[in-house]
Amino acid sequence: MVRAKRKSLGLSQEKLAEKAGCDRQSINRVENAAYSPSLDRVFKLADALGMSLSDLFDEFDRVDANAPNQNGSAGRAVSRARTRRRRRIRTGPRGSGSGRVGAQ
Repeated sequence: MVRAKRKSLGLSQEKLAEKAGCDRQSINRVENAAYSPSLDRVFKLADALGMSLSDLFDEFDRVDANAPNQNGSAGRAVSRARTRRRRRIRTGPRGSGSGRVGAQ
């Protein structure tokens, strides 16, 4: 999904990484569902791709829904990345306190 959008914009992984403020390897790991980026990185990635955050997450959900068998290795990797992504959004950064959204 990120790869398809990046290619439709005519960007290399290196150029997208530059626009998103990260390294090329991070873009590669996101494209291969081997890495769950932090929320601030997701904001930057969405911006670099010219997408809203909700559109980017909708795309992730569509990819998850169309993943081959959830028992297959590709399905498990996407599922794990999705779980980590949602957990991070729900709880905030590590060590931020109570773990509740909006807690101060």
